[in-house]
Amino acid sequence: MSFSIFYQQPDAAFWERYTRLWQNSRHRSPFQSPSILQYYADQNIGKVVVFQCERDNDLLGAALFKRDDDHYSFLSDLKTDANFFIVHRDCNAAETRLFFEKLLETTHRENWALMLNHKPAWAGYMDELESVIRQSPLYAMSLDYSVCPIAEADTPEALFKEVSASRNTRYKLNKFVKQENGSFEVLTDGTDLDRWAEDFCNAHVLRWAPTPTPSAYRDPARREFLRNCLRAWQADGVLVRFALRTDKGRVGLMVGLLEDDTLIYHTPTFHPDCAHVSPGRVLIYYITQWMAENGLSRLDFGDGNEPYKYYVASKDQVLRRIFLSRKSNVRFILKTRFIKAVRENPAIFQVYQNKIKPMYRNLKWKVSAIFTTTICLNCLEFFASDEQQIFSLIG
Repeated sequence: MSFSIFYQQPDAAFWERYTRLWQNSRHRSPFQSPSILQYYADQNIGKVVVFQCERDNDLLGAALFKRDDDHYSFLSDLKTDANFFIVHRDCNAAETRLFFEKLLETTHRENWALMLNHKPAWAGYMDELESVIRQSPLYAMSLDYSVCPIAEADTPEALFKEVSASRNTRYKLNKFVKQENGSFEVLTDGTDLDRWAEDFCNAHVLRWAPTPTPSAYRDPARREFLRNCLRAWQADGVLVRFALRTDKGRVGLMVGLLEDDTLIYHTPTFHPDCAHVSPGRVLIYYITQWMAENGLSRLDFGDGNEPYKYYVASKDQVLRRIFLSRKSNVRFILKTRFIKAVRENPAIFQVYQNKIKPMYRNLKWKVSAIFTTTICLNCLEFFASDEQQIFSLIG
């Protein structure tokens, strides 16, 4: 086994080998699928670094990172619920451990500061990774960051039976069908993809317009980003698009992603005019029915503990955030401790989530890039942006 890093843009030969690795990996996550990562890499030229493990010119493990000012984070952070290291399923525990040992040696040698976001605590390699971290000379901090609520059953049919047993869900379903002349749409190919994406963005903007957190899809660039993500996932065969339709068009939409026997409930929205029929409940009813017909027994609601998920979800899976750097990187260490303090203080974190973050988003939308209040924006971003942006703004 040989290990290497390269800072130049990955070429076609790399993506061909990475595709084979991903197809044979222990966790074939859609968030690290080849086409989506290639799209992200093409959008971040000059910022991508690859750590890889090879044997006989075949990849046994790979991780793609993006440089963000003074630290590196997963390239897949651009749109993800969980960030997996992609390791070949044939690698045993010793080989997997060696992969992480070499990664941490590289982190020390290259003087990287790593911020590993959305790390799934349930990943099959976590025992090896955590053991290597404990024995490393690097500074390391790990904290529970979020959860992925899960609904699962012994069989796909049992999951649908559990969902359909709800009287409230059946009531809303009948209301949707009879009052709204509603129907269910599933698209597993590229049919009408651009129009579907536009319908999604329009509904999302309307849904969040009266709230403190208006939709990012007001920005045409974010709409184009979503369309390209959908195209990439479609190319890798992991995308399923679900929608509720009425005579007015699509009124409830969800981007679904496939991972083995799991459907990831990745990005949902609905038109506010149909809120009275609880489109979320109706959509989940139809989705679990489709899952039963297609042999999927696990519904992963993705990052976040929103209350609506728990009328179906029965347990949480933990997402962690891991920070790694040399112990001499005092600036990085102080920032990570600030993040930890905010995350672990419920009162402060609620202020951040409910007050400062919405304030920042609204102000950012209203103020142009050339406006003279750039300093004010940076101060807000210090408090209100995702923690990965805090890294570059705390001075």
